[in-house]
Amino acid sequence: MSTSLTLLDRLRQPDQTDAWNRFVHLYAPLLVRWAELQGFQDADAEDLTQTVLLKLIRLLPVYKRTEGQTFRGWLFTICRNECRDFRSHRATRSLPSVEGLSRIEDRSLADDLDESEYRHRLVHRALELVRSDFTPETWDAFKGFMLDGRPAQDVARELGVTPNAVYLARNRVLTRVRQELDGLIDLR
Repeated sequence: MSTSLTLLDRLRQPDQTDAWNRFVHLYAPLLVRWAELQGFQDADAEDLTQTVLLKLIRLLPVYKRTEGQTFRGWLFTICRNECRDFRSHRATRSLPSVEGLSRIEDRSLADDLDESEYRHRLVHRALELVRSDFTPETWDAFKGFMLDGRPAQDVARELGVTPNAVYLARNRVLTRVRQELDGLIDLR
């Protein structure tokens, strides 16, 4: 697998099954969550997610970020529009239950899933994706230091490596995550 191109770049090219699988792994749970926040029940939220993903097959290859627009905002707009279309095309379906209606609020759905939650969900999913790109030793060093929050010296001692090896593991994994999410999320 080539790591020189970002996931977004790979999605712009034809026949990139691996890139699409990675994108679906990253974004399907987020799309389901957005649909649920719009009052969709589980089955309809899953159907809507599939509809959005099918639309993205056509739209992502030509996506270009504009000034002041985030990928999250662009994707949310597509999802929100598909929610409206989904409801109007399926007007014969039953209305949301009382629980579904209680989840619909007046404030913007974009605010419901704020930037930090969006980033957290995406980075967590990206970590799941890139884990197989590393040896167990590198992953254990990264996990111990970054995810478990233990001091590098303690992790190094436990793994029988130098603290520098722990720092290198952190940098390798974070670099790979940044590559995976480049253009999809603003990583500082």
